[in-house]
Amino acid sequence: MERNCKKDFQSWKGTMALKLLCCNIAAGRFNWRKYCTPQPYYGHEICVIPLHSSYGQIGYTVYFPYTNMPEVEYDWEMGKLTVDEENWQEYFAA
Repeated sequence: MERNCKKDFQSWKGTMALKLLCCNIAAGRFNWRKYCTPQPYYGHEICVIPLHSSYGQIGYTVYFPYTNMPEVEYDWEMGKLTVDEENWQEYFAA
């Protein structure tokens, strides 16, 4: 499946904000609790929704309200970071 990231977002700036978000999450530098209500993040408003299972929280989903940017999901139990249900590194490699 071939993908052009710039077609999926409104701008190059949006692509860079999304990539920076993924890099910060992967490196453990993203404070997700700060964004449980919509807050600005490098020029884009983001919001976090915790992911829960029957035995507690297992991660979170970051979404960009009022834009067509994809959701970023981090499952810390499985160590899995995805953009639109695709591995984040593969998503940006295309």
